[in-house]
Order: sequence, then structure tokens, then C-alpha cells
Amino acid sequence: MKKALPSLLLVVALVGFAYWQNKPRPANDADLFVGKPGPAFEVAEWISEPPQREGKYLLIDFWATWCGPCIRAIPHMNELHATYQDRLTVVGVSRESRQKVESMKSPRMEYYSAIDPQDRMADFFQIRSIPQVALMDPNGIVLYKGHPAYLTEEKLEELLSAN
Repeated sequence: MKKALPSLLLVVALVGFAYWQNKPRPANDADLFVGKPGPAFEVAEWISEPPQREGKYLLIDFWATWCGPCIRAIPHMNELHATYQDRLTVVGVSRESRQKVESMKSPRMEYYSAIDPQDRMADFFQIRSIPQVALMDPNGIVLYKGHPAYLTEEKLEELLSAN
């Protein structure tokens, strides 16, 4: 019996691995969301003035003050906000305190900012690392979820024009 146990464990492990390898799953987690209704937009508190979002696309930037890549993405998000502000509302959402977010002086966010310590939207989008952004159309359908660096002006223009 002692000699059979390692062989049995190996067979079980191989069968489990084969099942896992063949299990259908999306190419990335964005595929779980794109084309489907997104969450209700909820934040605990606005740092900036609340935006007028009626009839506009919504780009949510999940970020934190301690996150170097998030900080480096802010100028890109500022550019998207400036270029598309007539069709797009950009909102940075952090789970940190108001005091922590307001203590960050540079770079300056030129788009809307809010906090949500409860992570309501981040939980919906299964945000496990930041920075991440999610783009929703005016009807709340998710068009994009991913790293902000991959949401170029060309990609954003394509997404806005297709809908």
C-alpha cells in the first residue's frame, strides 16, 4: 500500500492538471466583463466636484497614492480627460482615505476624483492589481477593462466610435 500511494497521487495530480489545462476560460479577465452590464456607479465620497455624466461614457481609474504605476498613469489619464471630455467622464477611484488622496500633490489629477473604501466597483470588476481602468458606455455596458497604458487614444477612439 505504501508503494501504491505515491503512484495514486501522481495519477490524481495528472488528471487534475489535464482537466485544468482543458477547462474553457477567457483569454483574460476582461472577457468576463466586456459586452455585459457594469455595476452601478457608487463612491463613498467625492474629492472633486461630482461630474455631470448624463449621456457620457464613463472611464473609471482604479488607483492608489502608494502605487508607482498608478502615479505614472495620471498624465495619460489627464490627456484622455482633456481630449474626450465632451463625450467621456474620467473618474479616479481610490480605496484610501480622503486625507491620503488629498495629500498627494504631484502629479495633479485633472479629472474627477473620489474614494470608495468599500471597493464596491473594484469588487465587481475583480480588481486584483492596480492601475486598472474600466470603460462603460452611457447605458452602463462595459467596453474595456485593463491596464490604462493599453487604452491608447486610438483604442479609445475605436471604442467610442463603435458604440
